[in-house]
Amino acid sequence: MIQVVGTNHKQTPLDAREGIARGPSASDFLPRAKEALGARECVLLLTCNRVELYYVAPDDPWQSEAAKRLLCDAAGSQSRLDPDSVYHHTGDEAIVHLFSVASGLDSMVLGEHEILGQVKAAAPEALEAGFGGPILKRLFDHAARTGKRARRETAISSGIFSVGQCAARAAQGVLGSLQGKHLFVFGAGRIAQVTAKHMAALGAGPITVFSRTFARAQELAEASHGRAITAIDLPEALADSDIVVGCTAAPHHVVTTHHIQGAMHDRGERPLVVVDLGVPRNVDPAVGELPGVRLFNIDDLECVVAEHVGERESEIARVREIVREEATAFQRWYEGTRVNALISELRAKAEQARQECLGLAARQVSETDLETVGYLLDLLARKLLHHPIAAVREAAIDPSADDLAAVVRTLFALPDGTEAETEAVAGASAAESPGVAQE
Repeated sequence: MIQVVGTNHKQTPLDAREGIARGPSASDFLPRAKEALGARECVLLLTCNRVELYYVAPDDPWQSEAAKRLLCDAAGSQSRLDPDSVYHHTGDEAIVHLFSVASGLDSMVLGEHEILGQVKAAAPEALEAGFGGPILKRLFDHAARTGKRARRETAISSGIFSVGQCAARAAQGVLGSLQGKHLFVFGAGRIAQVTAKHMAALGAGPITVFSRTFARAQELAEASHGRAITAIDLPEALADSDIVVGCTAAPHHVVTTHHIQGAMHDRGERPLVVVDLGVPRNVDPAVGELPGVRLFNIDDLECVVAEHVGERESEIARVREIVREEATAFQRWYEGTRVNALISELRAKAEQARQECLGLAARQVSETDLETVGYLLDLLARKLLHHPIAAVREAAIDPSADDLAAVVRTLFALPDGTEAETEAVAGASAAESPGVAQE
């Protein structure tokens, strides 16, 4: 059963999400999750606005509470993560949730593009680390195609659709025109690149870039026609800046009150806008209390989002329809693989019993008669399995028969089937999962 446990910006405040981001790394968390939840596959989707663990495991009654407790424990006691703010979805609900995430319906910025790249990267990263598997790989691939289709067929991503654009609009709201405003960017990753691009499009410049890796800072500086600096140049660069943007993955505050106090010295009436896009935060929250400084963190940008969300709200219903179509297509494919796995196990079980009976019969009858006995045993097994197999196939398309597979496994003493389902999906990996989405 495909399941997800997680929390996001809607349920959990920034300080609690920081605790998760500062918690154990994926390489520490995923093996713990696999063992605690009895999962065969795990994928972690961790962004500035969400942390979600997708996994494949038997659908046992204890799963929900165990999964929520696992996430709260990973966040640590200082994060104050409330179990009531953690959601847990199974089966179709989990699939619809991921497809909605990939389509930008669950983002702070409705229809934003960054989440699509993060969804595309999550499963390959888990596979490389040895925790993913063919079921979740196929699920995340289909989710990415669904996200592309939603953006291609609707206007869900029209207008303002990224955190970088929100940051640029927030700075513009304080400073008015960004023309000629000095921009200082901490970090050189994708968010930093997008933010610098949109700030520059509104006239910001010159642009200064600082990163832990000078070579990466140089790459972004060259792409944005700016300059890269080292730590020795920080005080001067901050003093010259009108806008400071933090986009690093550092586990601590990169920009302190001491830094900003120095930048505000002899500044006169010239204000400073600081936009902190990091989780954990890159900027000490106390910076916002300094005179002449306007500080925005990732959650503060929701006010900018609210001003533009009306442009795309009319598209939400259409995107939800696309998500439902694609989730149904994936579920139909997935149930088909599960059914095929169960049918293979039933036939293998019957063949094992037939061979055992043949072994006993070989002691009692002639070789000629043994062929007849073998034929009759095969015919008997086929007749006995005909109705169960037909009913299992029907269960794949009839929601009212959803528990039939579990009953069949109990009646025929078959294992939970997770391993067989994984092998069935892996065996079908050469063929694309049937769906509506097209590249």
